Amino acid sequence: MKTKKSEIKPRLTYQIYVVTTIFGVGVFGAFFSFSHFRIPMEMSKPFDEDFEDNCPDAKTNVVFLKTHKAASSSIQNIFMRYGDTHDLLFVLPHYGNYFGHPQHFHHSMAPRLKPFAGKTHYNIFTHHTRFNYQELKRLMPENTVFVTVLRDPAELFESLYSYYSLKNLFHESIFTIGFNTSQKVLNTRYAGKIGRNQMSFDLGMSPSHFDDLKTIEQFAQKLDKEFDLVMIAEQMDESLVLLQNLLCWNIDDVVIFKLNARSDKFVRPLTADTRQRLQVINSADQVLYDFFKKRLAEKIHEFGKRKIVASVKKLAKRREEWFDFCVQGENLLINTEEAKKVSYVNPKVMQLKPKEDNATCKKMTDQELYYTNKLREKQKNWVV
Repeated sequence: MKTKKSEIKPRLTYQIYVVTTIFGVGVFGAFFSFSHFRIPMEMSKPFDEDFEDNCPDAKTNVVFLKTHKAASSSIQNIFMRYGDTHDLLFVLPHYGNYFGHPQHFHHSMAPRLKPFAGKTHYNIFTHHTRFNYQELKRLMPENTVFVTVLRDPAELFESLYSYYSLKNLFHESIFTIGFNTSQKVLNTRYAGKIGRNQMSFDLGMSPSHFDDLKTIEQFAQKLDKEFDLVMIAEQMDESLVLLQNLLCWNIDDVVIFKLNARSDKFVRPLTADTRQRLQVINSADQVLYDFFKKRLAEKIHEFGKRKIVASVKKLAKRREEWFDFCVQGENLLINTEEAKKVSYVNPKVMQLKPKEDNATCKKMTDQELYYTNKLREKQKNWVV
């Protein structure tokens, strides 16, 4: 895949090291300051040329169903970067980052394409909605790939509880909810969209089925037919390798950093008792998670365990190289300049600070709302 001139890959790390060794630190400092102008284009070759040679054409039509608090912002960044770099067309809400929700997605929620503007169909859907497979199929091209991600339900609920300050909704802490909490209270949803069994809700399940095991199992089997890949947050690297293989993309395309994550001071480790209670409260999510964790294990077996171990090692190395090249630290997002340019900022979320004046580094560290606004501006001539 060709790389735009402004999007420099951090492949010159080793050449920089040689210059430092021979000429000293002073030369290194001057050279590194202007490295994004000096790196020759051959340095941006794919990291895994063998993979590229054995792969058919890259897939450019994708739906990523973004589940809440499941590392989905980091994965979303993959699709935003790729689509932006390759001038693909995103399905973007007119404002914000939601389509419907709690309403299920309907194709009419998507902005209409301008006639004769040069774009005939959308390529990427990667913002929050409640899953409706038929309506998304109606909007997207026939060969669209469907992907989502699940996370350990107890850990996800703790993250939701903190991120959305659900203590104010349930009037008790994460460590006591479920002891004497009424079913009516447990079924309450913040803003009609955030609450127990969040992944099941995001994926379209009605709350009236949350405690119906047979229906939940049937729902999992239905989703298995609709999604080409269900990633697991606790096995992120393996999931990313499978995603790369599924889409026939470059390994650099699936490198991610931790985005939209809370500061450590807001994370509460769960006790064994609390974890067990949260699994019961989120029993529908637990069924889905267990089902798709097994499916991921099957996909890893089909891919080949030796092959995936080697691929994960490559991916981890590449991520480390990118991080060293791009990131100089992190701050609370609310204290950054980006916070002034978006409509909402969670005061608990951290923002990575890029150290390179480099287009790719900026994309890899951009927060969702800020990046969405840039994409919305970029494609305003293509949509109504």
